[in-house]
Amino acid sequence: MEYFNIRKYLGDDWLKRQLEEIENINYVKGEISKDQIVNDIAFPFLGKIDEILIKFENIENFSEWIKEAKTSKSFEDCLFELMALENLLLKTDKLILKPVNNISKLVPEALIEKNNKELFIEMTKLKDIKGSYKNKVEKLFGKARNKFKGSQGIHFIGIFDLFNYIGENEFPLRGFHELKNTIQMRFNFRENKSIQAFVLTNIFLVYNPQLKRTFVQKRYYLLNKPEDKGGFPTSFFDSIFDVDRFIEK
Repeated sequence: MEYFNIRKYLGDDWLKRQLEEIENINYVKGEISKDQIVNDIAFPFLGKIDEILIKFENIENFSEWIKEAKTSKSFEDCLFELMALENLLLKTDKLILKPVNNISKLVPEALIEKNNKELFIEMTKLKDIKGSYKNKVEKLFGKARNKFKGSQGIHFIGIFDLFNYIGENEFPLRGFHELKNTIQMRFNFRENKSIQAFVLTNIFLVYNPQLKRTFVQKRYYLLNKPEDKGGFPTSFFDSIFDVDRFIEK
């Protein structure tokens, strides 16, 4: 593949680094080993990034996102962020990348507007946070509170390592349930003004032996603040996400 958009925006050096990284790690899920796959496993991941990038070139502050991606984001970071943001692009009234929160002076990943409501968007890969799940959740809430200070927001959490796979079916590990339950308990029992929802996000490859191809799959699990605690109704999240449904586990 040419990866025209990746070369245009992120550069040949970035592409070379990601190809080397992908080759060293097996991201394919399911009952097949990496050496059995005909297509290079880099193609689906980088192909998806290449496909989505063009959708953001006219979005405000795209150049700021690119600047950061070139220097500090891996293909996994880019795939996670772009696939999540892509699902907010179609149904929201406005999307801005890398906005400055004028209260905290911090920079979340995005700002969306829908029906006169503004929400900041933040992204975190769970594996980047050390410690117990209780500690991870404390840090996730803390990061979101700081980024969303004075406003409200949605925090996407990349949970790529919390599943086993058989074919196209994913089976959550114990850590998934522990993470989910801990977040829900925090929403139920502790005051929280700024965080409207966490969206647990899984992105993975599935191999189709008939087609001899791998495909990028995504799953979203919505954990929103209860309405009696000041949360938006679930219908609001349905109205801003361009997805068939949120998965219940």
